This record gives sequence, structure tokens and C-alpha cells, in this order.
Amino acid sequence: MVGIKESKEALIGINELAIFIAKRLKDGIGMDDIGAIIDVLKNDGEFKIKIAAAFDGIKAVPEEMKDIDMQEGVELAMVQIMYMPKIIEAFKK
Repeated sequence: MVGIKESKEALIGINELAIFIAKRLKDGIGMDDIGAIIDVLKNDGEFKIKIAAAFDGIKAVPEEMKDIDMQEGVELAMVQIMYMPKIIEAFKK
């Protein structure tokens, strides 16, 4: 059994990045958005850790998905469900 550690970290990182981008792009795309992404990656330790964890183990995700069982699938689904209210809020204008 391989586990889902890297898949879970990737899912969290993708959700965090999507929420950040959705909030930034509400007013359209601008040069300040690039600066904001760089700034958050440099200055927000928690965000930086989540993004780094997501991309550090990304190569392990396909192998983990080949070996996923019902419990692991539910665990990943619960992570995504936890993010849904945050994602919906981020897309509201």
C-alpha cells in the first residue's frame, strides 16, 4: 500500500492556489497580480509551506492514485469538501 500523502498535499496546494488566484482576479488581470503572487510566496509562511509540499511530491501522485482504496478516496474527498465553501466564497463578486 502506497498511501495518499503526496496526493493530499497536492490537493491542498492546488485548492490554496486556486482560492488565492480567484480572489486576486475578481477585478481582472493586472500587473499587480504577479507582484501579489510573488509577495504571498515570499511573506506568507503557511501558504508557502502548502504550495511547496504540493509541488515537492507531485511525481508520486500517479503511483498513489493507482493504489487508492475506498478509505483513501473518502479522505481525499473530505479534503475537497472542506475547501468548497472557501472556493465558493472566493468566486463571489
